[in-house]
Amino acid sequence: MELRHRSFDHARLIYFDPDGLRREVERHIGLSHGQAGEITKVGEGGFNRVLLLTVQDGFEAIIKIPYQLAGPRYFATASEAATLQFLYSKGIPVPQLYGYSSSNKNSAVTEYISMEKAAGVGLESRWLEMSKRERHKLASDFVEIETKFFNLPFQSTGSIYFKADIPPDLQAPLYDEASIHSKTFCIGPTADYMFWRGKRTSLDIFRGPWADPCSYLMSIAQKEIEWVRQYGKPLKLDFPHNGSTPGEVSPEEYIHLLEKFLLLAPYVLPRDSDNPLNQPTLRHPDLNPNNIFVSPDSGAISCIIDWQHTTAEPCLLVAGHPRAFENLDIKQSLDLKEPSLHSDHNTPSSGKGRS
Repeated sequence: MELRHRSFDHARLIYFDPDGLRREVERHIGLSHGQAGEITKVGEGGFNRVLLLTVQDGFEAIIKIPYQLAGPRYFATASEAATLQFLYSKGIPVPQLYGYSSSNKNSAVTEYISMEKAAGVGLESRWLEMSKRERHKLASDFVEIETKFFNLPFQSTGSIYFKADIPPDLQAPLYDEASIHSKTFCIGPTADYMFWRGKRTSLDIFRGPWADPCSYLMSIAQKEIEWVRQYGKPLKLDFPHNGSTPGEVSPEEYIHLLEKFLLLAPYVLPRDSDNPLNQPTLRHPDLNPNNIFVSPDSGAISCIIDWQHTTAEPCLLVAGHPRAFENLDIKQSLDLKEPSLHSDHNTPSSGKGRS
């Protein structure tokens, strides 16, 4: 266990030149705000270290530096930067991109993204005190944002990149028809973490883009088959937890199961490629309250952050509600009536075995 923790900590180590990082930010925002000054750590995310850089006149910029465990830092950084720029141009409330480097060949000696500091306050700090009207407005804002996503006519499954960052043979057009964005952006290899997690980074596999939705499904299984063949080990059964059925699952059994999935893959999605359920659709990969900022006054959405690993996938595969609106109740009202507290909820219980 200690060795595992050490390995995890090592994967979170990052090295950068603070003065070099200041120069990089100055290069992106110019010197009209003065010289870049103090750098402070805002937080340690699951895949990035987040820093706040304050410039001479008080101007602030957020800097994200990916850990090693973020997957291929080149694709993770290049894709998130392009996604931010693309969504910002579409009127989606995301941080403005100031600049980025998808390689460590710069004065900061690290990959990074420099962006606008999110306006507003975190939704997790406001949710419990929001009125019904404010929550309704928040949900309505999400519907409007999601509508914009579903109306984007992407033609391939994969992640968004600046064309300058991706070799021509790994580029697919952004849309079927030429547009102003098609000159700058393209769909490239997926930045989805499941294709890069752990030793999957070293696999010689196809990671997109995919014009055919069925091919995308098959690539998911083929990726796992290749990983198991190279690194698979017997896995101890952990269900049920009482140990009544001890034993192990061999890598061969897992491969056999994945091969069955390959036979089913052509039937998972509609076979008509023009079916709306096959339309490549962009959605936030982790829309939880920590990634949503709202106005402290109105409660309206002011910014949505953390677009790392975002991928456009077939609509049917990304269907679902945002985690920010999950109802954790075990029993849910079939007629959607508002729940109410029991009449004696403030009365201490006297029943045995109750608390």
